[in-house]
Amino acid sequence: MMKKLITIFFVLSSALYAAEYDYLYRGTRPMGMGGAFTAVSDDVNALFFNPAGLNRIKPGEGEIIFANPMATVNTTGIKLVSDAVKLSKGENMLQTMTPYLGKNMHYAFGISMPYWSRHNFAVALMLPNIRNNTLLRRTVATQATEDLIIDSGLMVGYAHGFLQDRLAVGVDLKFLLRGAGSFTFDSEDLYTRRKVRFEDIGGYGFGIDGDIGAIYTFNKLWFFIPSVGVTINNIVATKFPTQFGNSAQYGIPSRFGLKRTVGLGSKFELPDLWHITKWIAAFDINHIGLPGTFFKKVHIGTELWILEFFGVRGGVNQGYFTFGTTLDVPFIRIDFVTYAEELGESTGAKGDRRLVLQFSFGI
Repeated sequence: MMKKLITIFFVLSSALYAAEYDYLYRGTRPMGMGGAFTAVSDDVNALFFNPAGLNRIKPGEGEIIFANPMATVNTTGIKLVSDAVKLSKGENMLQTMTPYLGKNMHYAFGISMPYWSRHNFAVALMLPNIRNNTLLRRTVATQATEDLIIDSGLMVGYAHGFLQDRLAVGVDLKFLLRGAGSFTFDSEDLYTRRKVRFEDIGGYGFGIDGDIGAIYTFNKLWFFIPSVGVTINNIVATKFPTQFGNSAQYGIPSRFGLKRTVGLGSKFELPDLWHITKWIAAFDINHIGLPGTFFKKVHIGTELWILEFFGVRGGVNQGYFTFGTTLDVPFIRIDFVTYAEELGESTGAKGDRRLVLQFSFGI
C-alpha cells in the first residue's frame, strides 16, 4: 500500500518548470520577513543572503545545531496528497488530475543542515535538500514535465569588522553537489503510472561558488539604528559541469546552474523596547540581474522578539504577504512560516502560497 502511494505521488508531482528564482536554501526566519535579509543576516542565514552579517553575531551568541529538518508544501499540494489516497484505491488518474491543470504544486524537504555559527564565522553542512514544482499542462493531451533539484554541500563563511565594527565585510564559499534534470510524461505515461528512474530525469554535478557582501551601520537616528547592505551572490555562477552518470546525457541542463545576482538592503533596528527585546524592519531589492519586473524583486519585512524566546515576523515577498513565528526554548526551536512565491514574470501574475515547518535541535 505504501509503495503504491509513493509511486502515485511521484507521478502526480511531475513538474513543468515554473518561473521561480533558483535558490540553495531558504531559512524560515528570512522568509517570514518577506525575504528582506540583506542588511540583517545576523545568523547562519548569512551564508545564503549576505556573509558580512556574520560580523553582526555578537560574541558569545552563536549556536550549534545538530539537526533541523524542514518541510515545505503549497496549498495545492496539500489537496494533492488527499487525492493520492483516492488514486491508490483505483480511481482514474487523468480524471483526478483535471482540476490541477494550470495549478502549481510545490514540495520541498530538507533532511537537515547542521551548522556552527559564531561571531564572524559559520560553517554548515547541507544534507540533501529536495525541491519539486508541479504544473500540469494540456496541449493536444495532458502532459507533465518533471523538474527536480537535489542540493547538498558544505558552506563556510567569514566576516570582519572595520571602523569599530560599523562596517562589516564578509565572504563565503560553497562546495556543492547538485542533482537536477527534466522528464516529460505524456498521457499514456500518466494513465499507466509509469515509474521513473533518476537516470531518466538528469544527472549530478559538482560546483564551487561563493558570495561577497558588506553591511554598514550608522549612528542612532532618533529611536532607530539604521544599516545598509549589499551583496553579490553566486559570483562564479557555476554550471555544475562534473558529471557522475555513466553517460554525458545524464549531465545537468545548463538552466539548472546558479545565477549571479546582486542584492541591496536596509534595516532599521529599535532595541530594548519594553518587553519586546528586539524589533527590526527591513527593505530589500534582490535578484538584480535576473528576468522579472522590479516589484518581483522587492522584499519588505519586520520582526520582533518577546522575552527572547518568542519571535513574530511579517512582510511582503514579491507582492504577497508573509508571516512566521518561532518558539525558541532550551535545546529545541520550532518555526512556522507561510509565504507566497511569484511564478510569473511580474507581481500578481501567479502567486503560489506555501507553508513551512521546521524543527531545530541544538545548543
